[in-house]
Amino acid sequence: MILLDHRPGNAREAAARGVTLQLSGHTHGGQIIGMDQLVKRANGGYVSGRYEVDGMTLYVSNGAGLWAGFPARIGVPSEITLLTLRRAP
Repeated sequence: MILLDHRPGNAREAAARGVTLQLSGHTHGGQIIGMDQLVKRANGGYVSGRYEVDGMTLYVSNGAGLWAGFPARIGVPSEITLLTLRRAP
């Protein structure tokens, strides 16, 4: 089962409900160098990239690079993620 959830903070609950892949965003990768530590606290420890959470894969995208309608990144890369899903053997 795949879950699209804007915020990654509920990943453990999703894994407990049988989700095998959760795709999230919301964090903007921290937006600015150093902000990742604050963002991590507010989002269950998840900021950017791939995580294994109780047997589930969580992927948190940095996003395309806009915040409140204008580009605002300092030292954190923008990202448009391309995922290829394949059936398990």
